[in-house]
Amino acid sequence: MSAPKTVAIIAGQLAVGGAERQLYLWLSNLDRGKFKPVVLTLHPHHDDYWEKPIKALGIPLLRVPQKTNRLQRVSEVVKLLRPFKPDLIHGWHFFASAYAVLAARLLGVPCVGGIRSSYAANQRNLETFLVQRFCDGVVANSSSAAQAYRSSLGNRGQPVFTVPNAIVDSYASREMVREELSARFGLPGDKVWICSIGRMEPLKRFDILLEMARRLGATHGNFHFVLIGDGPEKSRLEGLAESIGVTERVTFLGEVPNAANWMKGMDVFCFPSTSEGLPNVIMEAAAAGLPVVAWKLPFIEELLPDKSMALLSNPGDLDSMFKDLSGLLNSQSLRESTGMAAQKHILENFGVERYVREMTSVYDSVLVADKRF
Repeated sequence: MSAPKTVAIIAGQLAVGGAERQLYLWLSNLDRGKFKPVVLTLHPHHDDYWEKPIKALGIPLLRVPQKTNRLQRVSEVVKLLRPFKPDLIHGWHFFASAYAVLAARLLGVPCVGGIRSSYAANQRNLETFLVQRFCDGVVANSSSAAQAYRSSLGNRGQPVFTVPNAIVDSYASREMVREELSARFGLPGDKVWICSIGRMEPLKRFDILLEMARRLGATHGNFHFVLIGDGPEKSRLEGLAESIGVTERVTFLGEVPNAANWMKGMDVFCFPSTSEGLPNVIMEAAAAGLPVVAWKLPFIEELLPDKSMALLSNPGDLDSMFKDLSGLLNSQSLRESTGMAAQKHILENFGVERYVREMTSVYDSVLVADKRF
């Protein structure tokens, strides 16, 4: 049996987030007999959430110092990696892929680039130029992102792989989770909890959730919005909630590590984001048996393709989203049937075993194609 190949994975950051959770799942389950991983983070000195769990796996974790000059930073990456003699370098995030491809060329090894959200959200002139021309392959986490990237390549024959995210089922009980959340955050246990999770930035459109709270408040009294996440928009959103009079119907929990653990205690998941790769939070909500209300967009339909699995409206149709939420508030049976259909589909089609098999295939393909092997 041949010695395992050393794979260096460069991450833009290791903070709380879906892309970072997927990296941890990959590192936790990859075959150490085939691959010997080492991880570099471009976000040093921040004590990011996933740093300790990754180190606990016995995987070397290297922090790339901040530099004002990008070429100097590439030189630092090469300096850190050279002693490990990597056989493959993988840029986990698109931003990190530019550093990965330059380091790979300097070290004379193949490189894989990564697209962890929509391709449109990742387009940057320099990074795009480097990834498209010098990566030996690119892996995207959704078919829509892969297709958008593939269309941008023109006549270049760069291999593009699609490896959907994976989901791990949570076995926590609904009653236990609701009791803990009610005690910790003062949530009203007798209400229908409408949840959303994400970084509070403009593209996530948390403002739409506050508008839904305002509209629903005029006709319903049996709901409460639970918003989990932090970011540059949080203060503005809290001010908006106060100005439109929904503060009593909305709780901002802030950033909660492993927020997926709380999904079982929720009743509905509402996701107004307009730009994603393959959103982990949708998978986690569905795996927990929650009905999903969202826009009818490719990255949602890729996960929940049948109308029995989710309530999807045309993007920006607030009246339709309001109608869907009203219907779920009025019908426990609709909440249960939609959630069960989504749960069955997600757990059957997006398991960790498939994820590991397909990620392994990407590495194998790039290594085999490289003339050194």
